[in-house]
Amino acid sequence: MSTGEIRSSNILRIGSSTLDELEEKVKALRTINLNVKKRRYIVAREDIKLPSGEVIIAKGSDIDISKVKLLRRYFKGDHIVKTFQPDEGIVLISDMSTPMGIQFSMDLVTQVMNIGGGAYEAFIDRVDSFKEFVNLYNKALFPKLAVVGYIPMQVERVKEELAFYHLIVRTDPYIRMLEILHKQIKPQPLIPRIRNLMIVPEDRDSWKRFILEIITEYTKPYSIEER
Repeated sequence: MSTGEIRSSNILRIGSSTLDELEEKVKALRTINLNVKKRRYIVAREDIKLPSGEVIIAKGSDIDISKVKLLRRYFKGDHIVKTFQPDEGIVLISDMSTPMGIQFSMDLVTQVMNIGGGAYEAFIDRVDSFKEFVNLYNKALFPKLAVVGYIPMQVERVKEELAFYHLIVRTDPYIRMLEILHKQIKPQPLIPRIRNLMIVPEDRDSWKRFILEIITEYTKPYSIEER
């Protein structure tokens, strides 16, 4: 995949699903919603019509398994359905109160914004801490993926960050998290046992691996085994 393809296409698949993908999501979310406080759901983003013009699913309708079965009667598995989910988006948790934090945070923001050529700007948020993230998470829309960047490693700050991290994962055990390390700025992880990736300044492919990791983590299917 070229850089141009990453920038110009809907590589994160936000706002659309094939019928096969839609069925997979609906089945997974039915189980996920038994275990979370933040309910996930999928609604139609436009009227879904037959070739005759008859509307079989109205815009704004909640798509459940019965509606998926209805669509199966008329469309093949690769048919694209325009959808909306409240859990579409990425949050960058990276402190910008120090020059070092600003540098690392802006590098992360720039790289993530470049995915989709800036088309995902409305789906990307940045906060300075997990404490701020909790406030963001209390809103109607919440991210599918959290990317953890620079956090000052003072003892009390680390304790606070970990406390709010645990609050978030108790609220939503299905949120995906990826911690980004940096050979010079952040050599050690903040959070134990979550997936991490090291940026090595002298390795020109470091940021490319970061982008591909974001795409892979964001687009992998929901699984009830993620908890």
